[in-house]
Amino acid sequence: MTNVSTSQNGTTPPDQRPIALVAWHATEAILRHSQAALARIDLTQPQWWALNNTARAEHGLTPEEIRALNVPYGMGTEAIAHAADALLHRGWLVAGPQGRLTLTDEGRAGLTTARTHMAQVRAELVGDITDAEYTAALSVLQRVTDNLT
Repeated sequence: MTNVSTSQNGTTPPDQRPIALVAWHATEAILRHSQAALARIDLTQPQWWALNNTARAEHGLTPEEIRALNVPYGMGTEAIAHAADALLHRGWLVAGPQGRLTLTDEGRAGLTTARTHMAQVRAELVGDITDAEYTAALSVLQRVTDNLT
């Protein structure tokens, strides 16, 4: 870990903390919290993404379309493909005509439960942060990204 210069009391003034470090710590905390919430209902984050994306697709998704989904956090495209396979095995997805995957009744029930859990995760994440503060934080982080691309 990089040593960041500190003030005399051993802490870094808020306006001098590296944004990358703060963003990284926030990302790690958010992922730990959301992954733990999903684990309590026996789901992984890639399974959550596979369920959500399949449910949003009017006629389901083919395995190729699932592999083409943008998978964040450096997990790689195979993570969601393996997740879809696990959901097929679990009976939450079913392959229909032309191999299109759609949710079963069990999958829809699981998705409803997962959405409830993830709504709670979001409420815990946001806590006492106002809508304006949340919007400002997202805007600043997006602008930092835009400045570097």
